[in-house]
Amino acid sequence: MKDEGAAKGDYQETLSYLFGLQRFGIKLGLENITALLKHLGNPHVGLPAVHVAGSNGKGSTSAFLASVLHQAGYRVGLYISPHLVDFSERIQVNGIPIPTEKVVIFTEHIRERVEKMTKDGELWPTSDPQLLPEGFDPERGTITFFEFTTAMAFLYFREKRVEVTVLEAGMGGRLDATNVINPLLCLITPICVEHQQYLGKTLIQIGKEKAGIIKPRRPLLTSARQPRVLSLFRQRCQELYSPFYAWGKDFSAKEVGPQVMHFKGLSHQWPRLFLGLAGSHQVINAALALAAAEVLMDSGFAIEEEHLRHGLAEVKWPGRLELIGEHPRILLDGAHNPAATRVLKNALQKGFPRRRLILVIGILADKEIPKMMADLVPLADLLILTRPRMERAAPLELLRARASCFQKPTAERAEVGQALGHALSEATDEDLILVSGSLFTVGEARAYLIGKGMILS
Repeated sequence: MKDEGAAKGDYQETLSYLFGLQRFGIKLGLENITALLKHLGNPHVGLPAVHVAGSNGKGSTSAFLASVLHQAGYRVGLYISPHLVDFSERIQVNGIPIPTEKVVIFTEHIRERVEKMTKDGELWPTSDPQLLPEGFDPERGTITFFEFTTAMAFLYFREKRVEVTVLEAGMGGRLDATNVINPLLCLITPICVEHQQYLGKTLIQIGKEKAGIIKPRRPLLTSARQPRVLSLFRQRCQELYSPFYAWGKDFSAKEVGPQVMHFKGLSHQWPRLFLGLAGSHQVINAALALAAAEVLMDSGFAIEEEHLRHGLAEVKWPGRLELIGEHPRILLDGAHNPAATRVLKNALQKGFPRRRLILVIGILADKEIPKMMADLVPLADLLILTRPRMERAAPLELLRARASCFQKPTAERAEVGQALGHALSEATDEDLILVSGSLFTVGEARAYLIGKGMILS
């Protein structure tokens, strides 16, 4: 691998290459990532990891647990998706994103291996030939964007000699590129019907995909609550002789004040824990992270109560009920499915007084747009429709058609920054501006605010 001095250093060129891999779409399966990692020296083998899957809350749960482990003095890797503003956010050690020069170096290194594997016919072809660029042989193998970035994360974590990694699955679980690891334990957050074209049409089918991360004799902890899903998880754990712990039965928590909770765990009780993330739903995410910490403590990790308290209180997770500014206030929340918009609706009704609500919304076309709008649009006094820079984003005419039944004063802006700028021009000091519908929408809004000096980082 080239040293840092030999790196070209053109981060933007590197990002253009990486994001260009998105043209190959989503390809679930472990054949290509396994082959690529073998060429890279299997950097994932022996990596102590906590594997996190689920539909909602997996990012917050991962952030809580990584923060606790960092407070306990461990060198902690964190792999998440998507990023909000910059690609480097996806791969972190102790809360610090991978340096841009490392992204350049690792991309060059992995790209060389991918090109050789492609030439030698070692890769499986994409699942959707229509996604291939013009003139590309549909029988030729490809590495997807997520497979490439997952390999990069493993290489970086090996180089940094992380002592434990919190690894968030990208989609599903069973065939997700992250599922090549043999983790210390697995977490599954609440699940809902999502990504049906990839994971299945029913909750049980989707649950089976999530259950695919469960490994023999490795504990599973879950905050999923549907009885049929829990029964599925329990049965799979029995088949694999894996300990099984469920929210409400083996661990629980109770909100006792704004961002304050009592926790009752597998073998501990900790009162009046302050959460650095807003929203009642974070109680469940924090409790799952604490239960995971208990399991790690039982396996030899030196985690004390003070580490838990500081870790929960000091966690940072942008774009999730993130409040910015004063006059007016701007709320960023990446709610991207009906389960998440219901949570956001509840939070708006309970904790965010305002004179008017100005809603800036951009949603991906493959989401349940009518249900998401039904939660949020009725609360809005002014609706601003927009579209993040993403091929999968719903066009404005589709959003307009779905929103028309609510008969709200509506504006449209082709770009998220333009939409937020319009919202700011319309808002009074007492109004609340909400940006939501997708983490991609929130990420572009956050980049706009950083550019305006309203967010420092």
